[in-house]
Amino acid sequence: MDGAKISKYIFIVLLLILLYLAFKLVQPFFTYIFLGLILTIATYPFYKWFSKRIKHKKLSSIIAIVLILLIIIIPSFIMVGALVKQTVGFINSFDADSFEKVNEYAVNILGPRANLKDNLNELLVKVQDFVVKSAFSIVGSVAEIILGLFIMFFIMYYGFVEGEKWFSQVKDVIPFKKERRERLVREIKNVTQAVIYGHIFIALLQGTLGGIGFFIVGIKNPVFWGFIMTILAFIPVIGTGLVWGPAGIILLAQGNIVWGIFLLVYGFFIVAGIDNLLKPKIISGKGKIHPIVALIGILGGLKVFGFLGIIIGPLIAALFIAMAEFFYEDYLKGKG
Repeated sequence: MDGAKISKYIFIVLLLILLYLAFKLVQPFFTYIFLGLILTIATYPFYKWFSKRIKHKKLSSIIAIVLILLIIIIPSFIMVGALVKQTVGFINSFDADSFEKVNEYAVNILGPRANLKDNLNELLVKVQDFVVKSAFSIVGSVAEIILGLFIMFFIMYYGFVEGEKWFSQVKDVIPFKKERRERLVREIKNVTQAVIYGHIFIALLQGTLGGIGFFIVGIKNPVFWGFIMTILAFIPVIGTGLVWGPAGIILLAQGNIVWGIFLLVYGFFIVAGIDNLLKPKIISGKGKIHPIVALIGILGGLKVFGFLGIIIGPLIAALFIAMAEFFYEDYLKGKG
C-alpha cells in the first residue's frame, strides 16, 4: 500500500472521529439548534422586510429576534407549562367508569380484549407520560434554557445576516448537476414553506382557536384540548371536528343550548373554516404535500422526536417523497 492511500485512510478515520466528536458537542443543544434554523427559515421574509426599510442587516436581525422572542418564544414556554399542567389535571380527573355500560357492551360483543376501560386508562397514562416527558426535554433546567436560547438566537442572528451566503454554500455542496441541483433546492424550499406555513402554522392556528372556543364556553382544560385539535388538524376533512363536534353535542345534551350551538357554529366556520380559507392560498404554487404524508409525518414525528416531531416529521416525509420523485423521473421514467 503506497503512502497516498495510507494518508487517505488516515484522513478518513480522523474525519469520522471528528464527526463523531462534533455530533457529541451538538447533541445536548440539538433542540435549540434545530429551532433556531427552523425559525430563521420561517421568519426570514419578516427579516427581509425590516432589512429593506432599515437598510442595516445587523440591526434588522436584532429587531426580528426581539419580536420573535416576544411573540413566539415566551408565549410558547407559557403554553408548554400550561399544557403539562392541564394534561395532568385532565387525566387525573378522568373517570373511565363513566364508560361502564359501553364497556360492558363492547366486552360482550368482542370479548375481553375490547375492555375499553383498561385500554383508556393505559392510553391516558401514555399520553400523560408523552406530554410531560416531551415538555421537560424541551424546557429542561433554567441554566439549560438560558444557554440553549442564547445558542438559538446566536444561530438566528447569523442566519438572518448571512442566510443567503449559507444557502449558496449548501447548493454548491449538493453532488448533482447544476440544473438538477437548482431544481432540488427549489423543491426543498417550496416543501419547507408548505410544511411550515401550509400545514404546521394552520394546525397550530386551528388548535389555538379551538382552545379559545373551549375557554369561552367554559370547558375545562382548553389548552389540552387545543393541543389535541392541533394534532387532529392534520387529518383532512374531519380533523378538529372530532373534538369540537362532540363537545358541542354534549353541551346541547346537558341543556346548554346557547353555548352548544355557539361551539358548533364557531367550530364549523372559524376553526374548520380557517383550513379551507387559508391553506389553499398559502401553499398555492408551492410544494404540494398529500394529506396522508402530512398525517404520517406528524404522528411519526411526535413518536420519534417528541414535540419537535410536529416540524421534523412532516419535513422528513415530504422531502423523502420529493427525492423519490426525482429518482423516478431521472432513472425509471420511460424505461417501462
